[in-house]
Amino acid sequence: MKKTLGIASVIAISASLGISGAWAQQNVEQPGHVSPTPGTSNDTMSATKDTAGHAMGTISAEMTSTLKGFVTAAAISDMYEVEAGKIAAQRSKNKEVRDFAAKMVKGHTQTTDELKTLLRDDKANVTPPTQLDDRHQAMLDELRGAKGSDFDNRYISQQIDAHKEALILMRGYAKDGDVASIQSFATKTVPVVQAHLDMAQRLDSAINKNS
Repeated sequence: MKKTLGIASVIAISASLGISGAWAQQNVEQPGHVSPTPGTSNDTMSATKDTAGHAMGTISAEMTSTLKGFVTAAAISDMYEVEAGKIAAQRSKNKEVRDFAAKMVKGHTQTTDELKTLLRDDKANVTPPTQLDDRHQAMLDELRGAKGSDFDNRYISQQIDAHKEALILMRGYAKDGDVASIQSFATKTVPVVQAHLDMAQRLDSAINKNS
């Protein structure tokens, strides 16, 4: 077992992905969390866990229509994306995967910043969470524990599931949300998430074709 990346390593990787300031230094993982060593996870078991988690995440996304629920889900989704992107930047040997990861880090940092600005401008009495929930923490552990040969497939598989959930969340709140300005944000974010999902699915096909 090993601890999560030190702050110097996090800042260095974040800089390479174009992240600066608070995002580069923010520790979004749960207090006292210890990550698995690369190569200690079984990919079949990881896939089973991810599938079960995705089913739960889909149900949760479909039921979210309140501001607090939406903000919590969107913030955690973005935190996961940024951290997963940092891991992919460090572990993937595939340039296309690393390039995709960099786009995810940049895109999800932007949506978080925009949502925080809207909440501040609206003087909303809702504060986004600053740490991951159990499910997304476990997803990062599956990435960190993956064998080198399994990493890209595990990362892209998670990306497809995560963006499907995000798409349901954004579409649902855009339709039934309870705050107009955040509904507009969700509506505007739908095509962005769809584009990310399309990229992940194309990359998945390319990886499987070449494997």
